[in-house]
Amino acid sequence: MIKALFKKEFIDTIRDKRSVVAALFGALFTPLLFAVMMTFNIEKARSVDDVYIEINNADMAPQIVELLDRESIFHAELPSTGKKFELNGETHTHSKISLTFSDDFESQLSSGLPANILINADYSDQERSSQIRRVKRVLENYEGAVLNMRLVARGISPLVIDVVDLEEQDTSTPGSKSAIILGMLGVFILFSVFVSSTNVAIDCSAGERERNSLELLLMQPVSTFDVVASKTINTGLFGLFAGTLSIALTAVVIPFIPLHKIGMAFNFDLEVAVKMWFIILPLAFFAAAFQLVTTFHAKSFKEAQTYIQYSIMLPLIVPMALEFSKYKHAALDYLPIVAQQQAISKLIRGELTDFTPVIGGMIVTMLFSYGLVLFTSKSLKSEKVVLGL
Repeated sequence: MIKALFKKEFIDTIRDKRSVVAALFGALFTPLLFAVMMTFNIEKARSVDDVYIEINNADMAPQIVELLDRESIFHAELPSTGKKFELNGETHTHSKISLTFSDDFESQLSSGLPANILINADYSDQERSSQIRRVKRVLENYEGAVLNMRLVARGISPLVIDVVDLEEQDTSTPGSKSAIILGMLGVFILFSVFVSSTNVAIDCSAGERERNSLELLLMQPVSTFDVVASKTINTGLFGLFAGTLSIALTAVVIPFIPLHKIGMAFNFDLEVAVKMWFIILPLAFFAAAFQLVTTFHAKSFKEAQTYIQYSIMLPLIVPMALEFSKYKHAALDYLPIVAQQQAISKLIRGELTDFTPVIGGMIVTMLFSYGLVLFTSKSLKSEKVVLGL
């Protein structure tokens, strides 16, 4: 009976062009968005933007001004209003940072006394904090150079101020480094699975109710469990289809992301793609079952559209909540969404050697899906749910 009901649901779904387009959009959009974001962030990380600050009494410290210029930190008068100002016929943005050397800066420096420098800026501005750090780094480097010269002038080796000789050895590989940037890849793929099944879930639940076909279907000599199970399988297959396309397109776009520019690499081969597909397989049906619970308990089609927006945020909210809470427990590796996100993350880092949590997570996810289907099927025995009262 489930087979016949599934065939009916599948034919109804593919007739609805919106559901098919939504599935394709969710599958194609997320990998492309990921590739664009990563490429943009890599290019931005490699580029050094010019910073314009106001330098007062610059003639007191010409060497520092020269060092600032080398670091693309240039002098510009503070604009009277806003941050924009004209320079050589071009419009630039002022950092609103002011650097002032004291009137006796040169004489104090020559006397071996501390020379005063004032940095005036809004430290609460997050965008400006990186620019402030760039300015302070130049000043600290200059201070260290002057200190070394003073020690040498007094016949003292600069090594006396080095308490320890710290050596760092980076054991990370290009593949493990790439996991830092590609950490969101798994979330994007899970997100595509949830997004692409939303239209199908709404249409076969709240949509059928508004078309008065749900009540007619439940009047047939079939169990409510078979009805919900067929709808879950159909909805889950669309999510799985989207996830498959998303993985395939990710394999295509990964080589175009310039990871090599920052010393990183990631080989998205067929083995990785197949493992990732098996990881998302149970989650597609969990997403379908969860969305059907949401849409069946909505009183109208519009209400179902509103509620389901929150369900597609689960792949983003759950990992973020665990990351911010810093809560760690072995049981989390077996929970739906978390299990898949953790497994994909380890797969990207090349650390997926123990498949016990993966298999356990797949089993638990399917059990959760079965429980949701059972709950929805029992709910459909109530007139309030069927009629949306």
